[in-house]
Amino acid sequence: MKQAKVSIFCLMLAVSFGLHLELALAAMSSTNYQIQWDEFSSGGGNSSSASYGLRDSAGGTASNSRATSTSYKVDQGFRAGTYDAVVNFIPYVEDRATQVAATAFSANTVTVTTAAGFSVGDWMVVIQDEGASQVALMGEITGISGANITIRSSYSGSTPTIDGSNDMAYRMSQIATNALGTLASSVVTTQIIGWVASADVSQGFGVYAFVDGTLRSGSDTLAAVLDGAVTAGDSEYGARSSDTTLATSTFDTQDSAFSTNPALVGSTSAASFSNSGFLTLKASISSSQIGGSYAQTLTTIFVGDY
Repeated sequence: MKQAKVSIFCLMLAVSFGLHLELALAAMSSTNYQIQWDEFSSGGGNSSSASYGLRDSAGGTASNSRATSTSYKVDQGFRAGTYDAVVNFIPYVEDRATQVAATAFSANTVTVTTAAGFSVGDWMVVIQDEGASQVALMGEITGISGANITIRSSYSGSTPTIDGSNDMAYRMSQIATNALGTLASSVVTTQIIGWVASADVSQGFGVYAFVDGTLRSGSDTLAAVLDGAVTAGDSEYGARSSDTTLATSTFDTQDSAFSTNPALVGSTSAASFSNSGFLTLKASISSSQIGGSYAQTLTTIFVGDY
């Protein structure tokens, strides 16, 4: 039986967003000064500390509202003309070196054989029946007590049923390379890449992924999955998203192939903070697959829907 060492290198990030500003239409300016927004009040302003920022206004005379005509808009009320777009996207990769066995999961708490290497504030994945049909979640760690790790309730993915049989937990790391390791024809090898995104815009955001070509080692390639499922014993490679509501791709319903054209792999339709999601990469080989170190560049793009 031949084996192929398959790795994915250079997980790259591109962030794309646009911002529509109407405030400039209301600005007042002179040679040396500009007032982008004025208000009638008795005090207030901007203040900040190491961890927080505050905009306040005291004694404003108008309630918050918007008036419009064919050519103009007027926003009035409490700090109505002040808006900071918040856009943030952090990619993560399942760190195989942190693998521990999971033995139970209940009330957002996973019990592991050891919590060494995990810290509050880390992101982690919990996996039921690791392999072709695994069930996984990704969440932020909020507490650790002995071997019990509690995650925030707003995790992504599906709730796993953990019984200690081939169930695993991993810490997610901000690293640029993602290695599937050595493949065997008897199993489907998996690897999770995830993200945490924020978009303070009413339409939310989309996450897209594309590749620079086939998964390859010289002239040898690992075929892209075509039948909706990566199967042990077949030479094929693909991924599935934790987002089950994608509108324009099949990554939400089946194992799908990457292409050189961006495909939607995650989305939300409203303003969202610390919204997480992930892709489960899957690969398998046949006994006749040519051995080698296979690689490709996988790029993820975050697009705020302004």
